[in-house]
Amino acid sequence: QPLHGQAAEVLRTGTFKGVEGHKSSGTVEIVRDGDVLKVVFKGDFVLRDAPDPKLAWGKNGFKKGTIFGKLGKLKGEQEYVIPAGTDIAAFNEFWLWCQLFNVGLAVAKLD
Repeated sequence: QPLHGQAAEVLRTGTFKGVEGHKSSGTVEIVRDGDVLKVVFKGDFVLRDAPDPKLAWGKNGFKKGTIFGKLGKLKGEQEYVIPAGTDIAAFNEFWLWCQLFNVGLAVAKLD
């Protein structure tokens, strides 16, 4: 059944935790909205003090070459379209990655 009248179907859910000394918390969902897959950050999302945060995928660790966008804001609700052809089943983590320094900022294990 639709969630409160929305057609979006939640496929995977995760909770952010900071890595490499960075602090992050909040919920992220991978949703199917019609033909489009999206990453949805819920209202409880926070990432503190992060230069150059990018959106990326991982499987038991960050996966090189999976960066697909830039984080728009460090807290609150936001959503991003996942590029067509991305095999989300190949990943079990969603990452916020600092491209500038090539280090992880936060990771959410996806259930």
